[in-house]
Amino acid sequence: MAQTVKVTIFGAEYPLRSNDEALTQQLAQEVDGQLRELQTKLPAQSTTTLAVLAALNFAEQEAHTKENERRELDRIALDLETLSTALEQAME
Repeated sequence: MAQTVKVTIFGAEYPLRSNDEALTQQLAQEVDGQLRELQTKLPAQSTTTLAVLAALNFAEQEAHTKENERRELDRIALDLETLSTALEQAME
């Protein structure tokens, strides 16, 4: 059941609905950390710009993760096909 979880990101508190408080807190800490890291590197940028850059960084990480998962699934499918072929030949 969803509950309200209060998180603080970049100095602002947000009440969020969540089914997993620990995960929500962890993700909020990651977002906060990303914003603070970007602010250190780009101190003249607005909070909005930092938020957009952080969102793009997270999107890029997600895209890389999905691509790696796709490659792993392709590798597993090839391994299964190779094993299937070997089994069929062994049964002949």
